[in-house]
Amino acid sequence: MDEFLSDIYVSVFRRWIVLQGTDLGLVEDENKISLNTDSTESYITFNNNNIIELCVYNKVKDNTEFYLHFQMKNLKHAVNLFEEMKATIDKISTKPYINVMLCCSGGLTTSFFAQKINETVELLDLNIHVSAVGYQKLYQIKDDYDIVLLAPQISYELAQAKALLKDKIVKEIPAGVFATYDVHTILDIIEDSMKEYQNDENNHHKERISFQRNTEIKETVLCLSIYNNNQHNYINYRVYHHQHIKLEKEIVKNTISLNDIYSVIDICLLDFPKIKKIAISIPGIVNNGQVLSTFVENGNCHLKDILEKKYKIQAIISNDVNSAALGYYASQNQYDSFCFLFQPIGIDAGLGTVIDGKLITGNSSIAGEVKFLPLDLSQPKEELYITPKGILEVVYKLILTTICILSPTVIVLYCDLIDDPQIVEDKLKESLNGHVENYHINIIKIDNLQQYILLGLFNLCIEDSFD
Repeated sequence: MDEFLSDIYVSVFRRWIVLQGTDLGLVEDENKISLNTDSTESYITFNNNNIIELCVYNKVKDNTEFYLHFQMKNLKHAVNLFEEMKATIDKISTKPYINVMLCCSGGLTTSFFAQKINETVELLDLNIHVSAVGYQKLYQIKDDYDIVLLAPQISYELAQAKALLKDKIVKEIPAGVFATYDVHTILDIIEDSMKEYQNDENNHHKERISFQRNTEIKETVLCLSIYNNNQHNYINYRVYHHQHIKLEKEIVKNTISLNDIYSVIDICLLDFPKIKKIAISIPGIVNNGQVLSTFVENGNCHLKDILEKKYKIQAIISNDVNSAALGYYASQNQYDSFCFLFQPIGIDAGLGTVIDGKLITGNSSIAGEVKFLPLDLSQPKEELYITPKGILEVVYKLILTTICILSPTVIVLYCDLIDDPQIVEDKLKESLNGHVENYHINIIKIDNLQQYILLGLFNLCIEDSFD
């Protein structure tokens, strides 16, 4: 695009933002426009090369709810991104500061209590909202809440809930408070819990996984991991030079489109014009660069061909679980063969298999699409996917099936609703020890899928091929 025209678009875009007459506390300085509400701090930053950053920060929850950067090339696209940013601000500003879940066995006994609390909250003009839900739905909707309070009748679930909801404050409602519907004590518990939530440094910690195998490469490569987590969609990306990370950032949006992928690549090429390979992981079936069944807008396409035609750079497109499997291989040197099982909450699992250091994708790249397995389940899988007990059944039967076909000695497991993999190992031993003498399988649970995916993408840049 002509640089002069891009400069004009940036000036028009900036004036358009200022002239919106917004009530978001707009403050303009030389390189930035700030927007401030009681619950958000947001900014539009104008950088060199007509690169614009949009960011929305949630002051109450102390996290970034929206972040992206793009180079101005299309005014309509820029306006659409700002509208998406403003929608995020409006959503945060109109939501309660604190969302509290009261949880009991079925949700009925807590419904009246929640109603009484909300009535008092309204009288006191507090920015809190309390909902009641049955324990069966707790893990399915957990991302909508900041604090989880368990009724006394399910207090035996407290240890498991704390173990599985590591980024939430989970507490038991004292029996006397629950029995008397003591609203004021509950509000004190909520206030103390929110302070604990905001001061919990673990909420902001990200594990860094490093290479343990030889990964020599003399080129500069770009790796992008595209994923969602029920509330937001993300692009995590890294620029590697040799084995060293030269740039690492994260895009946070409500939706991800091909244009967002282009924006990341465009900006990285400005700072690293010698990028030789672009590796992308994406959910869905990926067959020789053709992507199917993904949540990315307009993403069901031959992404490899599109990117190579647009950028004249070699593109490598991989399924996310396969990438994670390769990342785990690169992160350790103990196991050359294993299966990597990813069982998310609410949706189908995926399986990546590495044999002798090589990723196995099979005919049409559907090896590992375990959602097609005709498992004998006690309930519809959509119901099992949302509870710890249900997911344990699914994971156990997926691994048992995998054992019968491949018999790996190691299963790497990523599953938010299974805290102790020993439980799965015990069930497998119980099933097989009567038929296979001294049977043993090692299940290794990991807690940071994205780090392994990015390592795996870098590994693909070295390998350049699937076996």
